[in-house]
Amino acid sequence: MPDEVIAEITRPEQAALIEQALRSGLIQRESITSPDELGVFAHLTQVLGPGESACLALAETRGWLVACDEKRVFLREAKERIGLNRIVNTPGLYVLCIRSGLVTVEEADQAKAVLESHRYQMAFDSFRSLV
Repeated sequence: MPDEVIAEITRPEQAALIEQALRSGLIQRESITSPDELGVFAHLTQVLGPGESACLALAETRGWLVACDEKRVFLREAKERIGLNRIVNTPGLYVLCIRSGLVTVEEADQAKAVLESHRYQMAFDSFRSLV
């Protein structure tokens, strides 16, 4: 997770969850350090926020995937810079986790129910239909 994304977290309960995930090694903190990364980041901050810019700059320069549920500017920039095959949305991220053995279908379906209770709708009944 880029420093710029961590800096954007303002809700204490979310900051605590991220800190716990960092300590446990579930996620890693990443910094923009190379001239190439800095150049892409600087260009992107003209049209995107710092967190989005950092994620896309790191994905582009390091050959990483980027997680994105956006439908507008970020998605357009990501498609142009890294291509659709390196963009994963929330359901796709859960599918990757299921296939990697990090979560079960049942756990993913439980998370889906929580997300849907917060108005994030997915167009399928169960992750079982996707794996």
